Amino acid sequence: MQPARPWNAPSSSCWCDRRRRDSERSLWMQTAIHNSKSAWKVLSLGLLAAWMGCGGDALQEPLASRQEALVDGYNLVVMGVSPTTVAPRGAVTFSATIKNAGNVATPAGIIHGLSFWVDGTQVSWSDTHTSSLPPGASVTLTANSGPAGTKVWTAPDTAGAHTLLAHVDDINRLPAETNESDNPYSVPLSVTPAATCSDRVRNGTETGVDCGPDCGPCEWPFTAVPRATLRTSAKRVYAHWHYYPVSLDNANPTSNDYYERNYIAVNGEGGSHAAYGGMMRERPLPRLPRAETDWRLRDAKDEIELAARIGIDGFYLNLWTDSDVNNGAVWTRAKTIVDAASQAGGFDIVPNFDMTILGTGSQAGDQDLMIRILGQLKSQAALLRRPDGKYVVGLFNPPAQGRTAPFYATVKQRASTELGMSLYLVPVFLGTGSTALFEEYRNVGDAYAGWGTAVPVTAAGYSGSLKTKAAGYGKSWIHPMSSQDYRPKDKAFWEARNSQTLRSIWENVIADGLDEVQIITWNDQHEHHNIRPSTGKQWPAYDMTAYYIQWFKTGTRPALERDVLYYSHRIHSQSLVPTTQTSANLAVCRAGCPATNDVELVGFLTSAGRLEITQGTTTYGEDKTAGGVQVIRTALAVGTPAFRLKRSGATVVQLQGMHPIVGSIAYQDLLYRAGSSARAALPSCAASCANGEARCRLCPGEPMWLKR
Repeated sequence: MQPARPWNAPSSSCWCDRRRRDSERSLWMQTAIHNSKSAWKVLSLGLLAAWMGCGGDALQEPLASRQEALVDGYNLVVMGVSPTTVAPRGAVTFSATIKNAGNVATPAGIIHGLSFWVDGTQVSWSDTHTSSLPPGASVTLTANSGPAGTKVWTAPDTAGAHTLLAHVDDINRLPAETNESDNPYSVPLSVTPAATCSDRVRNGTETGVDCGPDCGPCEWPFTAVPRATLRTSAKRVYAHWHYYPVSLDNANPTSNDYYERNYIAVNGEGGSHAAYGGMMRERPLPRLPRAETDWRLRDAKDEIELAARIGIDGFYLNLWTDSDVNNGAVWTRAKTIVDAASQAGGFDIVPNFDMTILGTGSQAGDQDLMIRILGQLKSQAALLRRPDGKYVVGLFNPPAQGRTAPFYATVKQRASTELGMSLYLVPVFLGTGSTALFEEYRNVGDAYAGWGTAVPVTAAGYSGSLKTKAAGYGKSWIHPMSSQDYRPKDKAFWEARNSQTLRSIWENVIADGLDEVQIITWNDQHEHHNIRPSTGKQWPAYDMTAYYIQWFKTGTRPALERDVLYYSHRIHSQSLVPTTQTSANLAVCRAGCPATNDVELVGFLTSAGRLEITQGTTTYGEDKTAGGVQVIRTALAVGTPAFRLKRSGATVVQLQGMHPIVGSIAYQDLLYRAGSSARAALPSCAASCANGEARCRLCPGEPMWLKR
């Protein structure tokens, strides 16, 4: 209320102090708020007479004749109030819409007062609107003050249900209303934790908080810069796309799709993978069957959207055939990715010939096949071209099958002559390439790249030394980014030490000022080094990559604004002996050895805190004296780990792991499983779909979903 404000009345006015008006306001509400119309009218007129006792005589006419005069007139009612949902400790300013439901305009110059009450206690009011309100007209009023001298109400610390009441003409400045009993309006007021992406439910009237296609970034511990900003950066990030799409056959993933039937199953593909317990230990986060005839294209567009969301500029597309005969529609899958990228725009495709498996039986035949493939793709808008118009083309393992640099010089020459395509060749060497290979490809290669090794970087300047080495041959260096590498079929694994490989390589590349990287890989499920979200590794590799790409491209480490915990561990000790698989068929460590058997917890922390891992009755924890990316490890034990972040003894974030650690196995499984506090698993994918917030992605025993 404004002090020393003139009091308007039909025939006279007086000045009343603020304390007296506040006291009278409270007295009136305590006595009259729920009374009947007639009793309310008597009381309100009596109070008005008392308020005007400083000399006015406006109420001297008989009450009965006064009521008869109110047959026609104005009538103020409340149409709605907001907000009605508040987070614990949230500070809000209430608003309400009032309407003149009568047939006469309200008088101008008189305050159309409105007060707000929570659980019977007045918290704020609006007393600034004095314009006339015509019949049927409405206006929204917002609190401008309150009993404590502030318009803001602060919610309690704990969640709970309350009652919010808005009362128009609260102290009866407009006594000529035709109906005083309909001035109050009450609604339930809910104090509930603020909606976040992590709750996986469309709450109330939410339309974009938990459900929209751009929900992913709000599940990260940092605020994502616009994709356009990442795209315009001079730094480039590409990812190798292998030939494992989200769905191979559009069948139901819970029963008979190809992943479940042939890649995951022990006896899949005619028992060819039985000796090592199946070719794959996980699969892409799956989806329900699609009714569209262009389901492959829709899947491909989803993949491109998912990759572009974290700042990936394009795919190095694995190519080795232009036929679908006897190879599971590999060529159709590849063409579909190119079509999807061309239609989507803003996403590059680099034809990347896999020289390890491309083989027609002769080198001339291999050259013919490469030219034929390029000819079928050259018209696609998504193909990456240099500023000088050259088409970028990758060569995976170029020395494979005895090919030499002159072989590729011929491909270059033929592409120019037969297709009108000037090629910019990028040899992608196994590992990081030898000095001999750098020398051999000096005249045919335009840039150098490596496939790398999925082990942690322990020495500073590793990627920088390769950049310097390539520069010595006049080439730029495209550095490989790895996460893990486990190949049951090849009986091999490289010790990634949980997420340390991914984090250490990115931090090394950023420190060394590299300009371009290739992620190994986006979706090679066979070698299990994909970062595309999957049933075992889940989202952490994808989410962490988003953090590092933004840092890499902007040059600024993203500020951590939300606490997020990421965990990873195997589901059994590497030394555990299987009951069925023979020792001759076990995967052995190829690099980064010996194997580690740790449960790792990585905290992306806003400030200092204590990280803890609980296994059974044992809890291991470390106090971290600063925020940022903080890591703890402890030896894995049988059971399902739990993870938490504490501050000042109170638990801030906690979650139960998704992947039990077992003490007995039939077949070896060295894949690192992972999860995070920001993307908890849904208990029911069917419920998720019913709520309408996402397209379901299913997997037996691990119901998942992928945001659209």
